[in-house]
Amino acid sequence: MSIFTPDTSTIKDFYQRGLYLLAWRVCLAFTVVFIFLGGVYSVTNASGIIPVIAVLSVTFFGFYYLKKTKNTRIVFWIFAIGGSLISGVAMSTMNEYTHYVDFLWLTCCILIAFIGLGSKEGLIFIFLNSISIFIFFFFALNNHIEVLSHRTVIENIGDFVEVLFAFFIIAYLLHQFVKMQRHAENKLIATNKSLEIQNKLNQTKSLENETLLKEIHHRVKNNLQIIISLLRMQSQDMKTEEGKEHFKEAINRIMTMSLIHEKLYAEKELSKINLQSYIEELTLEIVNAFTIADKDIKLFIKTDVKQINLNTIVPLGLLINELVSNSIKHGLKGVEHGEIRINISRKDNQYQFSYYDNGTWKEAAADKSSFGVELIDILTEQMNGEKSLDITNGTCYLFLLNDV
Repeated sequence: MSIFTPDTSTIKDFYQRGLYLLAWRVCLAFTVVFIFLGGVYSVTNASGIIPVIAVLSVTFFGFYYLKKTKNTRIVFWIFAIGGSLISGVAMSTMNEYTHYVDFLWLTCCILIAFIGLGSKEGLIFIFLNSISIFIFFFFALNNHIEVLSHRTVIENIGDFVEVLFAFFIIAYLLHQFVKMQRHAENKLIATNKSLEIQNKLNQTKSLENETLLKEIHHRVKNNLQIIISLLRMQSQDMKTEEGKEHFKEAINRIMTMSLIHEKLYAEKELSKINLQSYIEELTLEIVNAFTIADKDIKLFIKTDVKQINLNTIVPLGLLINELVSNSIKHGLKGVEHGEIRINISRKDNQYQFSYYDNGTWKEAAADKSSFGVELIDILTEQMNGEKSLDITNGTCYLFLLNDV
């Protein structure tokens, strides 16, 4: 730690630390050089002391403010405003000086604004300093040419030192800007690499989790299939048709859930199930389970719903199972050519589910104690839905359902 490199341990951010060192070193450089120039101008032309004192006042305030607050933004504002005013006033009023270096000082002020304050502020100082140059060319230049006299060696040395110093300040500002940009780029590259590594780890973990979930669904489906097989074996020991019918209904309900797990295992994405394919396979299984070979039942299934909540598809599948089962047992019992139509669409954040068969459910619908009818009501309520029934021409249910 020295006068050239002050203590920056309290500044954690690299960019802010770089700006602090930049402001401090610019203050230091201006102080040293303009003290020297003050000595030169005191010998050659005393009026040159005025801008020197103005510059030193700015640098001393910069030292004080940086030491006290560590806030660089105010200092850069003072540098940009003070430097622009000093150079602009000198160009317009001090005709006995060459003013070549003032163009470089205006350039320094613009760079300080860009680097220390931001691009918007830099553009503002380009505009303001352009006005100063315009005033010089159109209102002061002719007088300046008339007044300008032969330069002494000491005056040339002073001008030369000031020009070299201006070049140095411009080069240092650009060097620091490039340094901070490279640091930002390297940090961005390192962050991107870290994110890529993290992303690969997340993808690997996600793939492992998905594989594990698929295996779980596969095992659940196998366990449900075992339960179905046991129930089928048990149903063969039943002496009455009514008992066998109850077993068949239980098997179909379990099969409905088993089919969901089978679909989840087969799909590439666990969160997506092809609803059309699921309903087609489900209804076909139910029809084959309840009807005899010569029974003619045609299925018409249409859905424009591409994705459905996994918590919703289970009660929806059970609802379809009850509807199709009741159609076959009651509505289509005496119908030679049966017809079942299922249509599911989504509108206004609700599922519109219409179910139709060309039979009649009068007997079943009137029996409020029927387990199948009660289960339809329970499943509808579970999905926060509403239902309506029309038996004017066949049997038509209309459900408005919500995601669970």
